[in-house]
Amino acid sequence: MAQNNSRRRLASILVILAFAFSLASGLGISHSTGAQEPSPSPTPATSSINKVELHQALLDLTNPWTVMCVAAHPDDEDGTTLTVLRRRDGANTVSLFSTYGEGGQNAVGPELYEELGVIRVHETMKAAQIQGSEPYFLGLKDFGYSKSADEAFRVWGHDEALRRMVLKIRELRPDVIITNHDTISGHGHHQATGRLIIEAFDAAADPKRFPEQLDKLKPWQAQRLFVRIFGSGSGNADKSPGPDKTFAIDPNEIDPIRGTSFAEQALAALQQHATQGPWPKSITELLKARRIEVGKLPPIRYRVLREAAGVPPLPPDAATPLAGLELSETFTAAVAPPKIDNRPLTDFIDRPDRVLAALVDWRASQSAPASPVSDPDRLRRLESRANRALAIASGVSLMLSSRAPVLVPGVSTTFSINIANTGMQGIHVDAIHFNGWGKNLPVNTAELLLPDTETVVTVDSATPKNATLTVPNEDHLYDGFFLGQQFGAVAEFEIDGAKFSVDAEIARDVAPAVEIKKISPSPLVWTPGRRDQVVTFTSAVRNNLEAPFRGALELSSKALGISAVGASLKLEPNEARSVELRSNTAPVATTRTRRGSSVNRNRQTGSPLGVEVPNYATLIVEDTAAAAISKRTVPVIFSEARVVPGLRVGYVASFDQTLEYSLAALGVNAKALTIESIKSSDLSSVDTIIIDNRGYEAHPELIAANSRLLEFVNAGGTLIVFYHKSNEWNPDANKSRPQLAPYPIVLGDERVTDETAPINFLLPRHPLLNVPNRITQADFANWIQERGLYYPKEWDSHYSALFSTNDPGEAPLKGGLLVAQYGKGNYIYTSMVWYRELRAGMPGAYRMFANTISYGHR
Repeated sequence: MAQNNSRRRLASILVILAFAFSLASGLGISHSTGAQEPSPSPTPATSSINKVELHQALLDLTNPWTVMCVAAHPDDEDGTTLTVLRRRDGANTVSLFSTYGEGGQNAVGPELYEELGVIRVHETMKAAQIQGSEPYFLGLKDFGYSKSADEAFRVWGHDEALRRMVLKIRELRPDVIITNHDTISGHGHHQATGRLIIEAFDAAADPKRFPEQLDKLKPWQAQRLFVRIFGSGSGNADKSPGPDKTFAIDPNEIDPIRGTSFAEQALAALQQHATQGPWPKSITELLKARRIEVGKLPPIRYRVLREAAGVPPLPPDAATPLAGLELSETFTAAVAPPKIDNRPLTDFIDRPDRVLAALVDWRASQSAPASPVSDPDRLRRLESRANRALAIASGVSLMLSSRAPVLVPGVSTTFSINIANTGMQGIHVDAIHFNGWGKNLPVNTAELLLPDTETVVTVDSATPKNATLTVPNEDHLYDGFFLGQQFGAVAEFEIDGAKFSVDAEIARDVAPAVEIKKISPSPLVWTPGRRDQVVTFTSAVRNNLEAPFRGALELSSKALGISAVGASLKLEPNEARSVELRSNTAPVATTRTRRGSSVNRNRQTGSPLGVEVPNYATLIVEDTAAAAISKRTVPVIFSEARVVPGLRVGYVASFDQTLEYSLAALGVNAKALTIESIKSSDLSSVDTIIIDNRGYEAHPELIAANSRLLEFVNAGGTLIVFYHKSNEWNPDANKSRPQLAPYPIVLGDERVTDETAPINFLLPRHPLLNVPNRITQADFANWIQERGLYYPKEWDSHYSALFSTNDPGEAPLKGGLLVAQYGKGNYIYTSMVWYRELRAGMPGAYRMFANTISYGHR
């Protein structure tokens, strides 16, 4: 569970980018129709239609139902069932996630927390494209692994979580809801999500629940709620009376249009969740990983958990959760798609001309209903699907783009609406609308778009000066702006009396004219080992203007007594560059607080030094038409962490630069090691080597070089290995992975998720807890998210276990820090989450880290 870190941030360094630029006059929104005529040299096109897209669009016309899959985190969705229901059956499929998944680990990069959440949303969107579904999020906080629903509700707030889920059900109006999650097993977020969907199934239909939502929405009663059956279990402790009503999906079924199995398509979607990998590369690998020897995946089974009153029974041996559902005859007749010779249009995808003729006649003959329909939302969705079918069959497409990739407040940019006709029939363009900044702007146009031609309409739009910035994206994960500002275009067409529309959307970030995108290191951790060192920062800067930029970077913190102004910064339009800044002197910490009272330095706990509240300076370029400032703050944290003199450390990083920055903070002579250098170089040039968390997974070739690391220990070195997952560490003949430690260590999947869990010292006099820093309970205060994960469940008697800790009500776990002498050196394995604590600048974590790398050396 994340905690407020403001208490630990006693000083900050602020990097300020000051710049000047002239703005063109006449800002505002304008519309250019000069480009409405067909392009002088239209791109040649053929009448070939994408048969896969056409088949899907025609299939979609036959299925009026919506299926929602509810999941706790990205990648928890049942991608196979979603894929089957859309690609095989044409159902409208949506997925709803409780969180953005920001509390997890990152298997491919350095981003964590909100940065990771933004990435996982984009991964989920890519996966959904393959599944044919639409993803939605409740935006509840992912605070890391949880062991109970009650803990999740303490963070989320039960009523708030339920309100959000009810709102999405009322907005999306699913006929059927499915979920992988039961109410009693697995991750606490899974349990909580399983409980919420049961409550929301009924609450969404109750006008007395959350009545404030009913100003614009109506209550909605889903027809069925299903929970997945895993193994031989019933799927949920909350079991309705009566025999189980089930349906099953065969993931091995071949999609005749795409030529692959639905399982292969779902695996391709799963692989988009790269930060949660690695994933099997093929179904063969998936079968091997699951130890399935029959050559195919087992059926995916669900059972009914809830049903609305009066719902038709689910037929035996149902192959879809929609089996047996019915709409009124009047509605069904009104939306029934056309046929050719009494056969479905999908039988004629090789004759798109006949398909188009049938669709045109059908749409032209339709009229507005004489009386209001009973389900206008369903009707609108089917009309939208019909529009898509007409667009694909006719060869019409619409694309919206902008000249500027990023929008700047007060600056105008040009949006282009490109309409192409790759079909064989002329199409009349009746109207075009541009939607942006809350306005629907008609673009006056009317023309006949001939076959094999395109037309472009441009719209000049000024970004309001008070527009909300959407960068950094991670700062906007919970306010809805992290995906940028949305823009849209709609074009209305007519073919032989059949009218239809096509739309397109894009999102653009709103950013300062010149943006400091990142600055590192952040936070800046200061220890006695860095005394008298100047500070060097690397800042990524981007010019978002379409004009050159001239300005400067300034580094300033009055409280720390440092400042630096970089050389003049010159950036071309849309240019990004890394800029290095060095302070003019080392930071100087005062011993006075803001009120002037003295504070004492706590040498045991590493409590930060008292410093004055910093004042931030601003550099403003004068004599210009306009000026603006981009700034980033860097927390500065002090830790009384000391290492033995002259220590030399080598490290193998995994996914980020935490080790590099942490060792620099301690003033250690450190260097990154490559696998090749481990294999062939003289490792005696370093005293200690660190393998970063999941290092053997990030660098599989390290396994073959592991004997060199053990030789290094045997000769007198210290080797430290940070946590690994059990399936990345434990010996596995199938993966050619031997025991990696000098004496056996077998990992389990146990973890301690309570970051405040007490740390019990099993060997308080052990040198690792006393030299060069005396470690106390205070060094484990204010940790974030968790204590450790994938704790060893077995280890050889050569190891000494220094700590024990446990979540409330559970047995102590003693393998969080294991140390053993091996030959002349020492081997240390630790499951504690040092990567989170060091990255966050926990003073005590730095003191313990200093002891660990110093162990065995003087």
